[in-house]
Formats: sequence, structure tokens, C-alpha cells
Amino acid sequence: MLRRAHFKAEEIFANTFSDEGVTPRQKAALVLLYQEPGLNQNTLSERLAMDRNTVAEMVRRMSRGGLIERRPSPEDARAYQLYVAAAGMDLLNRVMPRDSAVEEQLLARLPEEYRSLFVKCLRLIAEEG
Repeated sequence: MLRRAHFKAEEIFANTFSDEGVTPRQKAALVLLYQEPGLNQNTLSERLAMDRNTVAEMVRRMSRGGLIERRPSPEDARAYQLYVAAAGMDLLNRVMPRDSAVEEQLLARLPEEYRSLFVKCLRLIAEEG
């Protein structure tokens, strides 16, 4: 059931942001790198709860697309630090105001009296620890 709800959320996200060509994972990566500039790829994959190879490919595509910058790490010559590039900031500035529309569309499927409980339950599931 959670998987079906996840697919529905991704469908609503895709429809809401189809004009921007951004995926939910790319948006999540941009938000995280905005909040924590300079993360390396391994930490990014951990924070996104995604496979390292998947994140590596996503980072390559986003870097080629000018959304993020990869800079050599001063601590580890083999690693790169990741930053939101100017085009990535422009994208975030366009999509973040519409972000709540995705949540509103999902929650609209529930009776109003269940919505806050549903969000609390999702937070419990998503919390680490």
C-alpha cells in the first residue's frame, strides 16, 4: 500500500513540475545541497536514502545540466564536494513555491479529520533511529 501511495505521490509531483523537467529525487538533492552545501556524494546518498551508484549517475546528469557543481574536496583528493549551481538555485526558486501543491493534492484524497494524523504517521515512519 505504501508503494502505491509513493507512486501516486511521484505521479502528482511529475504532473506539477512537468514544465521544469525535474524529478523528485533531483529536487530532494538540490534542497539537501542548499541546506548543507559541500556534501560529498556518499553523504548525499546516505541522506537521500538512495543507492550510491544511483546518486553518482544523478550527480553526473545534474552536473552536466548545470544544476550542481562538483568541486574537489580539500580533505580527500578522490572525493568531490557538491554545491547548488546558479541554474539549480533558479530551479529551486521556481519549484519551491509550488511544492506545497503536491502535498495539498495528496492530502485532498483524505478526509480532513485524518490529514494531520496521516502527516504525523509519515513523519514517524521517515524519522531515523
